[in-house]
Amino acid sequence: MQTKGPSTSLSRRTLIGGLGAGATAGLLGSRAGLAQPAIGKGSVLTISTWGGVTSDGIKNFLGAEFTKQTGATLAFDIGGQGARYNKLLAQKGNQTADVFFGTDEALVSGQRAGVLSTVRRKNIPNAADVHDWASTVKGGLTDETLPGVPYTLISYVLAYNPDVVKTAPTSWGDLWRPEFKGKLAFASPVHSAMPFFVIIAAELAGGSAKNPDAGFKKLAELKPNKLTVFWTDWAPQLKTGDTTAATEFDYYLDTMKRDGYPIAYVLPDEGAIAAAEYAAPVTGSKNPELIEAFLNLMLDPKVQESFAVQTFQGPTNKKVVLSAEAASKAAYGDKLKKIRFFDPVFAADMRPAWTERMNTEVVPAWQSR
Repeated sequence: MQTKGPSTSLSRRTLIGGLGAGATAGLLGSRAGLAQPAIGKGSVLTISTWGGVTSDGIKNFLGAEFTKQTGATLAFDIGGQGARYNKLLAQKGNQTADVFFGTDEALVSGQRAGVLSTVRRKNIPNAADVHDWASTVKGGLTDETLPGVPYTLISYVLAYNPDVVKTAPTSWGDLWRPEFKGKLAFASPVHSAMPFFVIIAAELAGGSAKNPDAGFKKLAELKPNKLTVFWTDWAPQLKTGDTTAATEFDYYLDTMKRDGYPIAYVLPDEGAIAAAEYAAPVTGSKNPELIEAFLNLMLDPKVQESFAVQTFQGPTNKKVVLSAEAASKAAYGDKLKKIRFFDPVFAADMRPAWTERMNTEVVPAWQSR
């Protein structure tokens, strides 16, 4: 599962604050027939989510409108996905959160564990405008129900320091270039992207998802200098020169570029790794109508545009039309042709065994080089 740590970037908070609640309130459509102030007044909806970009975006892009529509307020349980998911498991039957933010693989696992549920499709009218490619979680996806909403698309890509790397990489295979040995920040075995790197490495070595042995062997040939789950794990090394290449999410990299880091990135020829991010209902919540109001707002075109323009996350609503500049910094439009979607069910199935193999076969090889 993807693990995002709480943000320590004041500049990103400043960026998001530039388009605050006041700018978004009043632009969003009302939801007649759903939760109204008389129903939600005095209530609190607790959102389990990542810190920084995501939590700040929720507060600033739709918090005021949510209160206007429902009378309720938002509270936040902030942390990395892994810790928050484990909290759901520990609190099963007595949850403190109402909505969980996670990757599509986390939703699959949460459904299996009985800690994540569905909502009524009829009460999420904006879901009718979601791109088909965004609905990667099929469990709970029926004519009547939804397994939460895919509110944004980000992609995992190959980054490098253009001041140092004279020949820009174009393929995932370039990770094995000699110049990156000991200079590569690479996804940790617990990272959400890791199962897909096993598949990609296997394909590069003549194997496949169903025959991954070659992938583990090829990954063992790398020599990362840093294993990461969040961009701040390796960003300082970029400035010192200890890291010249990295694997990372596109929207973090665009944030780094804006903040003056010497960074560029490519969507590799084999395809960047798609990461559909969902907001989903927690099983047993006493606030189903408030959850529906919130999820519908997450899909509102104005909210989606704000996330795309301000935080570089790709919109999933068909009605969002980005400017050329905004489109160049988000998983959107023609970029989708170079973003590869993987099956989250397969990832959830394989993760335990593949994580064990990474920790026993690959990481020791990295440490010994």
